[in-house]
Amino acid sequence: MPRKPGAQPQPDHKLSDAARDAIRAWNEHVAKEEELREAAQNALADELKANPDLPVAALAKNPDVPWGIGTLWNIVAKYDVPARQPNKAKRTES
Repeated sequence: MPRKPGAQPQPDHKLSDAARDAIRAWNEHVAKEEELREAAQNALADELKANPDLPVAALAKNPDVPWGIGTLWNIVAKYDVPARQPNKAKRTES
C-alpha cells in the first residue's frame, strides 16, 4: 500500500497593506461593538432598576431588544438588578 506524502512546507507570506488595514479596521469595529453592547445592556439594567414592576419577560418580548430572556437574566445578575417586587412601589405607608 503506497504511503501518503508528508506535509508540504508552506511558503512565508507577507500581508499587503490593504489586507492589514482591513483586518485592523475590523478589530477596531469588534472592540467598539463590545463597548456598545455593554452600554446597551447597562441601559436595560437601569430600566429594570428604575421600574420595580417591569418584568424581565416584558423586555424580552419587546421587538427593539435584541436579546432573549436568558441573556436578559444574565444582565440582571451582572448588573445586580434587585428582584422584582410587584406593586411594592404603589403601596402607601399607612
